Amino acid sequence: MSIHNAGLAALRQRLAQAGFRLTPQRWSVWSALQGLGGHPSAERLYREVRRAHPMISRATVYKALALLCQVGLVTALPGADGAARFDLGPPHVNLACLRCGRIQDAVDAGLLAAVQRVAWRRGFRVEGGVVVQGTCSRCAAKSGHRKRDPRPHEGREAHG
Repeated sequence: MSIHNAGLAALRQRLAQAGFRLTPQRWSVWSALQGLGGHPSAERLYREVRRAHPMISRATVYKALALLCQVGLVTALPGADGAARFDLGPPHVNLACLRCGRIQDAVDAGLLAAVQRVAWRRGFRVEGGVVVQGTCSRCAAKSGHRKRDPRPHEGREAHG
């Protein structure tokens, strides 16, 4: 079975478990999201899907994205410009730059688990990924900021 067919079967199964069927439009949005990689906006995905399917409407793409989020195949992340960005894969930590809007995956198995433990101790259940907002190294370099030591300064306590 090819990777394409395996992805199609997995998508079909996940949608069916949630009571939905796989339509060509949903497959097109899913494929575009996989092909683009990164964390594209809905508008970027719409433009990509339209390249192959010129008659698809913006509303259809947005509805497909909403459904893929609903069934847990895709996560919507807040973008610095107010437009959601979309992310594939299992829940994980994302680092979002408040200046340029770039989102990076923080691939560290223990990081999400640590966040979930802290949340659980406070009676909060983490559902999905986590977004950490700050300034990326490129934007910090442009503005002349140096890397800060994230540890609390002497005499201060860390919040936690």
